[in-house]
Amino acid sequence: MTTTENIVETRPAPFTWAQTAQYSQGAKAGELVFTSGQAGYDDAGNLVDGGFEAQARQVFRNIDKILTQHGASMSSVVKLTAYLGNRDDFDMFKKVRAEFFSAPYPAVTAVQNSFLVEGMLFEADAVAVAGAQRVLADTDAS
Repeated sequence: MTTTENIVETRPAPFTWAQTAQYSQGAKAGELVFTSGQAGYDDAGNLVDGGFEAQARQVFRNIDKILTQHGASMSSVVKLTAYLGNRDDFDMFKKVRAEFFSAPYPAVTAVQNSFLVEGMLFEADAVAVAGAQRVLADTDAS
């Protein structure tokens, strides 16, 4: 038996500057919601001022907007991948991440990355489950 899942893309992109890019800001397959890599761009397509901390906050706000369009939220993120331009920003990444995520936390991978876009300091993508919420499982249960 085979099943067919409808893949719903975010069209138009929630950020007007991205509407001409050849990708979807997010896609939903079944209850899984996938975001494309988000950078610290505002709705006008400008990198926000304020360095890594400001860009990281904008990244998480952008991810939240996409998830909301698909019935998901930051509390339903199960996997977060973070790309830092400078490994020295890792502690600031953890500080800002804590403003948007609470325990139990999603699985996270963070890597250092060289960006092709001048001035870009941080990028992240997420996978979430629409209509779900992370909960702490009883690790002693059999």
